[in-house]
This record gives sequence, structure tokens and C-alpha cells, in this order.
Amino acid sequence: MSLRKPLVSVSLLSLAALAFGFGLGHPDEAQGRRMPMQNVEFDDMMFEEPFMDHGGFGFSVAQFRLDDMPLGGTTAPTVTPHAGSHGGTLALDAHGVLALDRDSGKLVRTTRAGEQLASLEFGVGAGELVSDPKHELVYVADRQANKVVRVRAGARSFEVLDSAAVREPHGLALSPDGATIYITSVANHELVALDTQTMHPRWRVALAAEPRGVAVAADGKHAIVGFLTTGAVASVDLGTSPSVDYVTLDPAHRVGTDPFSGEFMNADAGFEAPRFMGGDPSLADLKDVGLRFARNTYAVGYIGNDLAIAPHQLSTPHLPSNGFEDTGSYGGGGGFTAPITHRMAMIDAENSFAPSLAFAEIGVHQPRALAYDAGSDTLFLAGYGNDQIMAVAEVSQSSIHMSWITVAQSANGACGPDGLAVDGAELFVHCELDRSLVRVDLSTVESVGVPSSMPLGDSLGPSSRSAAAQRGAELFRRGQDHRISTGGVMACASCHAEGRTDGLSWRIEGHNLQTPLLAGRVAGSHPFKWDGKDSDLPTSLSNTVGRLGGSGLGPREVADLQAFLESLPQPVPPAADDAKTIARGKEVFESAEAACSACHDGPKFADGQLHDLATNIGSVDTPSLIGLAHTAPYYHDGSARTLRALLTDKGSVHDMGQTAHLNERQLGDLIAYLESL
Repeated sequence: MSLRKPLVSVSLLSLAALAFGFGLGHPDEAQGRRMPMQNVEFDDMMFEEPFMDHGGFGFSVAQFRLDDMPLGGTTAPTVTPHAGSHGGTLALDAHGVLALDRDSGKLVRTTRAGEQLASLEFGVGAGELVSDPKHELVYVADRQANKVVRVRAGARSFEVLDSAAVREPHGLALSPDGATIYITSVANHELVALDTQTMHPRWRVALAAEPRGVAVAADGKHAIVGFLTTGAVASVDLGTSPSVDYVTLDPAHRVGTDPFSGEFMNADAGFEAPRFMGGDPSLADLKDVGLRFARNTYAVGYIGNDLAIAPHQLSTPHLPSNGFEDTGSYGGGGGFTAPITHRMAMIDAENSFAPSLAFAEIGVHQPRALAYDAGSDTLFLAGYGNDQIMAVAEVSQSSIHMSWITVAQSANGACGPDGLAVDGAELFVHCELDRSLVRVDLSTVESVGVPSSMPLGDSLGPSSRSAAAQRGAELFRRGQDHRISTGGVMACASCHAEGRTDGLSWRIEGHNLQTPLLAGRVAGSHPFKWDGKDSDLPTSLSNTVGRLGGSGLGPREVADLQAFLESLPQPVPPAADDAKTIARGKEVFESAEAACSACHDGPKFADGQLHDLATNIGSVDTPSLIGLAHTAPYYHDGSARTLRALLTDKGSVHDMGQTAHLNERQLGDLIAYLESL
């Protein structure tokens, strides 16, 4: 990485270029109108930047706003990513387009005009593919079958060569020479390196929970990994003895605070210290108020000069309340700040002990895919929640700016882009919701200001979902919809990506309430909510939309959401190291002394009853234990950070089960059993 240009200040010329780029205006969503401009301060200078007004309570979201000094130099990059540096659902090669459709469970070869030439069946809900065009190979992460498959990708045919067992693989990336493939294991929380000639493991290294995308630097010595529930990315040294460090994506200061003093700003700045706390409290007094957490880092990659890119979501689960508790919306704030925004992190990890970071707020909702064009030094980002595609020009340089933003127009309306691939003047988009491809013509940008796009052919394959579940999947991911949340800022998938959990406790109706796992849990596990006040799932979904501040959904839409949630498979547990350990743990779980199964019984490990455990919300509904290994922290308020903390009485709940008599081996056995559920 020593070739990277040194960090430089933004020159007046660069700022002028930024102002010019921002001042052009861009189409607002699908309506094609110019967006209003607002002045934004940047390093003591002012320039114009387009904002998208979500309405309702004054939430405004920047389409692109650089919050820090750029990390790049003043010239075009000399080091660029190699083919296969990161995976996705799309890849381009000499024969056309390779698409991995997660809903139909198919790997499909098409021409660049969209004509289907070949297909290969995989399990529904696959992870990523990564292409080695030099050797006409493509690797596919089959999450359902717990394997990574190596495929010969010809012009009109696929040939399965071999495969390797990996527990629930998702993210894929190749070394620059194509000799090693790196895979994230969702279930086992690890990064696995395989020899691509033999498909045998080279090594494994432990990661934090819920890993997703992985990318390899151009020097082949470093990798970056994104996570759903960790406010950091993993920086992996790929040497002979692999090691992992973490680079936090959470900002140092809180919402509504002075970044220098750490105190809440006065009412003139939009916030006032809560009076019930007494005067103007310090951060120490306010505990978790205003803390922000990075979540849903799906796709990661490298751009010029080995700068890493990590688009993600920024959540503020406990907003400053201006002296009163909001009794409805998530975050508990007074409506001044959106509880969720979307950002792009740029990371210069040349100094592994103190990486340099810069953040930019972005308008794409739930960024799940990226692609980089080295020739123009342009980064493309896709918003799964609002179908928007954004181009960030000169992204590796100090003159970084947004070039354009548009909407991917799929054949059937809703796209849900989860894959991007670029080659010169062509950008291809994979639409997860209708299983189709969209071609974006970049050559029209110069004349029109935004590229033209067109759907390519029919769906790549039949949906694995029912018609109702398909409609529910579209609603579940939908951002910028006032019916679902205040100003359309939040979507169901914002806190429950893949139907899972963000690992946060949100301020709701005066209490901190943990986000529950949904996948594999909701059918037959009534009542719902932590206090059990919702007797059935339709009632719970309607009340949740109300809590989010949405104007409401109709009965059919609620039924569609229910159909989608009930179609989600339960999470895959980690691989069992020792069946005897799990068997002993089950005995402890079911014993009269421990009394775990007295409440956690039945197929969902929940008795459907309320229990008075002396909590701050009164009686508590028994939660399901399905997927427990992936749902930390624990209890309704997230006060037990780990299962060991829960079982050793380190959380806020003290009357659940009887575990004080367990010795260290019994505790270990019980934890192993719980993680296997």
C-alpha cells in the first residue's frame, strides 16, 4: 500500500469542483424533477448540495454529503482492484453476464442484451458469486447446501467442477493471482481461505457475528469484511499467520452533542438537554442517549490506491428527546433527527494501528451492492430499499463528488437491487425482487445528466415464494414510504435485514427494547412484542408500523408481510464441535434444577406465556430460542451481552431459570446446546 498518495487538504479548486458537481441538481426518485438545494458547511466553506426531503417532522436526507476531509490525492489512482476482488450477485466476462438469482436459486448466463444462454440450479437464498474471467471460472456460495462450488463458465454452458464444504457461506473474494478464494461463513462466524486448485482449506480465522461481504486489496496482503450487527469492519492480514483487527465505523460523538465538549447542544441547535436529568448533563450522565451504531454493512470493496469502501446504515436507537419522551416512534426522540441514515465509509488502512477514515452520507436506502470502474475512478452504489443507483465520481481523489443518481427501472416496477457490475459504458443491475436484469447506459450521462436504463428480458427464473410472500418481500424492504415510517426513513429491513436482528435496543414508549429475530420464529409463537400485548401477528405488524410513525397499511398488505415473514427459514446454527457436549447441555436445559425448559418448551422453545420477572416493563413474553447464537445481546433490554453473561446473572433480569448451581463445565455444555438451536 506504500504507493498511495499522501493525505492532502482539499484545495479551493477541488472545493469548486465539488460545488459545481453538487450544483447541477439531480432527478428526485422516479419523478425526474430537480431537487432543491440547501447550503451545507464544509471545512469553513459553503457549497450547494442536493437534499431529498422525506417530509413529516422535517427529516431531510442528503443525496451525497462528505462529512470529512477526502482521503485521496489530487491525481487519478495508480493502483486499482483486480478482477474478483469482491463478490456479488453479478459479474461480467468476455461471454456476457453472470447472474446469481437468490430467489429462484439459479446461476444464469445471459448476453449483454439479456438473452439467456445457460442456467444452473442452486439452493434458494444463495450468497455471492465471484468470477475468475482469466480462467473462465465462477465460484458460487450455496448457503442452503453449506458449500462453495467451482464452475466452468463457458459461453453457453456451465460445468460443475468440484466443491468444498463451508458452513453457510456468503461473501466471496479472490486473491490477485486467483490461487486463493476467501469465504465468509455466516453460521460459524469465520473467514475461510481455500486453495482454488484443490478446493482444500488453507486456514480459518474467527470473526465477529453475522459476517457478510469480503474484499481483497490489490496487494493481496489484506482483506476487509463487513457485518450486519457489528459497528465495525474487520481488517484481515492475509499473511502466513492471518490476524484480524477491527476498524470502527461508529462516529466518536453522539447525535445532538458538541463534538468538542461532549455536551448536548442548546435548543437553538435543535436539541436541549433532558430536564428530567437535571440541568445540562454530561455524556456520562446520559448513558446511551444519542449513541450511534453502524449496521448492515453488506457489500465491501476496494477502489483506487487500495482505499476500502464500506457502505452501511447508521442507527441512533435512543435519540435526544428535548426534555420529553416521545411515546410512539422508534428512537424516542422529539423528531429533529432521523433515527436511521445511510453512509459510505472510506478507509485508508495503510497504518493498521490507526487507519484514516472519511464518511459520506448517501441517499440510497439500504446500500447492498457496489461496483467500481477504475477507468473513470467512479463508484456505483445500489439502494435495496429505494431502487436508486448512485455514481460517485473521482472517488479515490480529493475531488470526490456525486455525479448522478437515478432509479433502476425493472420490468415489473419494484427492483430491490442487490447486484451491480460495470464495464466501460455499461452498468448492469440485478433486481432481487422480480429476478431480472437492468442495463444502464452510462454513455448518456454527458448529454442528459443521468444515464438511461432499460430492463433486459424476462425473469431469470421462477420465484420460490408465493405471490403473497413476494408482495410482502417488497413491502418489507421498502424505504421512503410514509405509510411504513415517519418520513419513510425506516423500513422493516432496516432493523431486520434478512429477517434477522440488528443487535440494538431501541427506545420505544419510554423503554429500551431489543430488536427480536424474526426468521424462523414468528409462526406459532404468539403473543408478540416483549410485553405480549399483541395477540397475533397481523396485530403486531400493524402496531409496529404505528410505532414507526407510518400512516398505516391495509389488511391485504399486512397479510402479505405475514406471508413473507412466515416463509423465512430459521438461521443456520454454528457447526457442532462435539455432539456429546451438546447432549450434556440438553440434559442441563431440560433438568428440573435448571428449569430452562419450563418456559422455553415446544417447537419454538417458547410457552406463549407472560412471566413477571420484575422488569421495568412488567410481565415479559417468553422469547423463542431459535437462532440464539445469532441474536446477542439478550433479554428484552439487551442487558446481557453474551449467553455466559445471561447464565451467570450479569443482565438486568434475575429470576429466569436456576443456573447458580452449575459448574464451569455445565455452563459450557448449556451454552453449546443453546447455540445449536
